[in-house]
Amino acid sequence: MLVEDGNHGEYRPLKNEFCEIGTAFIRAADLSDGKISFSSAEKINTDATLRIRKGVGKAGDVLISHKGTLGKIGFAREGSPPFVCSPQTTFWRVLNEQVIDRYYLFAYMRSPQFKRVFSVCGGETDMAPYVSLTSQRSIELRLPQIRIQRAIGEIVHSLDDKIELNRKTNETLEAMAKALFKSWFVDFDPVRAKAEGRSTGLPAEISDLFPDSFEDSELGEIPCGWQCCSFTKLVDVISGGTPKTSIDEYWNGSIPWFSVVDAPPGSSCWVIQTEKRITPEGLANCSSKLLPTGTTIISARGTVGKVCLAGRDMAMNQSCYGLRSKAENGEFFCFYLTKSLVEILEARAHGSVFSTITRDTLDGVATISPSLEAIQSFNRSSGALLGKIKTNLEENRILGNQRDALLPKLISGELRIPDAEKMLEEVGV
Repeated sequence: MLVEDGNHGEYRPLKNEFCEIGTAFIRAADLSDGKISFSSAEKINTDATLRIRKGVGKAGDVLISHKGTLGKIGFAREGSPPFVCSPQTTFWRVLNEQVIDRYYLFAYMRSPQFKRVFSVCGGETDMAPYVSLTSQRSIELRLPQIRIQRAIGEIVHSLDDKIELNRKTNETLEAMAKALFKSWFVDFDPVRAKAEGRSTGLPAEISDLFPDSFEDSELGEIPCGWQCCSFTKLVDVISGGTPKTSIDEYWNGSIPWFSVVDAPPGSSCWVIQTEKRITPEGLANCSSKLLPTGTTIISARGTVGKVCLAGRDMAMNQSCYGLRSKAENGEFFCFYLTKSLVEILEARAHGSVFSTITRDTLDGVATISPSLEAIQSFNRSSGALLGKIKTNLEENRILGNQRDALLPKLISGELRIPDAEKMLEEVGV
C-alpha cells in the first residue's frame, strides 16, 4: 500500500501556474460522496506538473482529505484525467491486488468503522484539524480473505456504478433542456428559420407557435409580437424565513427547509432532500411559506445565484427567494429563464458585508415575454426531461441509502455476501 499526500515537503504550484486547462489540483472541496470533481478543480500548467514529484495520482487511487475538513473521500475511476493531490489531500494506492482489492479499499474507507479511526488520528495545526501522513500510514485495515474483499468491493461498486450512470444520464437530459430553452428563447432559432424561409425542424403544431419575423426592442431584436418586460412581471417572488432555533418544537419535523447548503450540483436541478427539516408549528411561526413542488429557488445573500427546483413541497430560509411563474404551467420556463439571468443578477447584487439580491434587483432586470403558448409548449417538452432527472435523483437517493446501510454490515461481517447480493437483485442492481 502506498499512502502519499500532495507536495509533502516538496514544491507547491505558484499562483501564476494555475490555468484554465491543465492537470487537476485536487483539494478537499473537490471530494464529495465518493466522487472527485475534476471539472471544477483548479488546474495547473505543464511546468508546475513536471516539478511535482509527490502526490501524483492515477486511476484506482482512493483520495481522502486530511487537513481542514477531514475524511472526505473520492475514487479515481478508470479514464480519470491527470491529477495531483494538494497539501489537503492524500492518495491511498493498492500495490498488490492479491492482497487488497481497490474497490474493497474504497468501500472500507467510506465505512463508519474507518471514519471513526481516522477522526481519532486527527490533531490540529494552525487551528485546522489535521491527520499526518505518519498517522495515516499507521492505521490498521480490516482485511478479510481476498475473495471476500472482492465480493464486498463488487457489491458496493455495482451500486456506485448505477448511481454514476444515473448522474451521467441526468447531465445529458439537463443539457438537452438547457439547449432547448436557449434555442427557443435566447437565439430564437425557430423564428430565425421561418424568417429565412427554412424549416424549423419542429412539429407543425409547435412551429406555428413562433412568429416569422423580428422587431426592435430595448433588448435588441426580438420575435414579432413578443414583449420586453421586467423579470418580476413574469414571476411571483416569495420570501423565506427561519423559525426560532431556541424552540425545539419548531425543528426536526416533516417539512424540508432549504438553505444554500442544500443547492444541488449543476445537472441535478432538483432539491429532493434538505439538511434540516421543520415542523408545521415552525412553518406557522416564521415568515417562510410552503413552496409547492416545482418552485424555482434562488440564493440571494452571501452565496448568490444558486438556482434549483423544489423537488417536493418545502420551506426555505430568508437568504433565498422562491420564484413562481405567473403563466399557468410555466414552472420550467421560469427555472431556465432565471438561470439565463443569473450573471446579470450576480453583477447587480450589492451589500456592505454580503452580496445581496433584493426584490429591486429582480425588478430591475429586463427580459423577454414570449407568448403563453410558447411557454407552455416548452414546459411540456422540458418537463419530460426534468421529470426523468427527478426520477433518477430519487433512485440515487434510495441506492445511496441502501449502500450506506449495507456497507458497515458487510465490513463487520454481520451481513453475509449472498444475503447482500439477494437484496441488490430485489432493487434491480
